[in-house]
Amino acid sequence: MPDTLARLAFRATSSGRWRGRDIAGVVTLFLERDEVAVRHESSGEEWAVPMRALSGASWRAGALDLHLTDDVLHLSAGEGLDRAWHALSVRACTLPEVARTLRSFARGGAAANGHLIVRERFFAPLLQARRRLEGEEPVEWRVAGFDAEALAERIRATIAAIALERHEERPPHRRALEAALLDACDPLFAQLAQVHTAARTVHEAEDAVRFVAWRAWAGEVREVFVRADRAWRGVADALAAIDRRIPPTAFR
Repeated sequence: MPDTLARLAFRATSSGRWRGRDIAGVVTLFLERDEVAVRHESSGEEWAVPMRALSGASWRAGALDLHLTDDVLHLSAGEGLDRAWHALSVRACTLPEVARTLRSFARGGAAANGHLIVRERFFAPLLQARRRLEGEEPVEWRVAGFDAEALAERIRATIAAIALERHEERPPHRRALEAALLDACDPLFAQLAQVHTAARTVHEAEDAVRFVAWRAWAGEVREVFVRADRAWRGVADALAAIDRRIPPTAFR
C-alpha cells in the first residue's frame, strides 16, 4: 500500500490559520501515520497536531484545505498535493478494528453445539461488508460500500433460510422459529438503522467537518459488530432450544 504509512513531505504556498496562528508563505506539510505537521520555511517554526484533530479537508482546483475546529489552512502551488490529499484521507479516516468484537466467531464456541455452519452463514454478510472497507477509496465510496439497509435485508434473508431449512414442511414451526431469530436480532437491526443515518450525515457533511462525520459513522459501524456478536448468542440459544425439543431427523 504505497504512501499510506510512510512519512510524507509536501512543499506549498500557504495562507490562513493553523493552531491559532496566522500563516502565510512557503511551508512544508508533513504527514505521519498519526500526525500532521506544518513547518514555516522562513521562520523554521513547526506546529503538529494529531491526525484525529483534523475535522475535515478538501481538494479542489489544485488547492488543499486543511480544517481544524476553528482554523483552516489553504495550500496551493505545490507539487504532489493531490497525493497529499489521498494520503491524508486514508490516514484521517482509518476504520477501527471491528471484527475483533465478534468473540463468538473468533473462539469457535458454536461448533460444540453443532451450529458452526449456521454461525458462518449468519456472520458472512457482515464480514463481506467489512472487507469492502479495507481499500483506499474516497471516504464517500467506502461509506456507500457498507450499505446498512442492504446488509439488514441479507441478514433477514439468511434467518428466513435457516428457519425454512429446519421446518420446510411445518409452516407454523417455521414462522415461530423465524420470529424468535428475528427477535434476537432486533438490537442489531436497530444499530444498522443508526449506521444508515450516520452514513447520510457523512454524505451531506461539509468539507470542514467531513472527518468528524466519518469518525461518528465508524463508531456506529463498530457497534454493529458488537450487537452482531450478542445477536448470534440469542440465535444460537434459540436454535439449541429447538434442537432439544425436536429430534434431528425432523430437519431432514
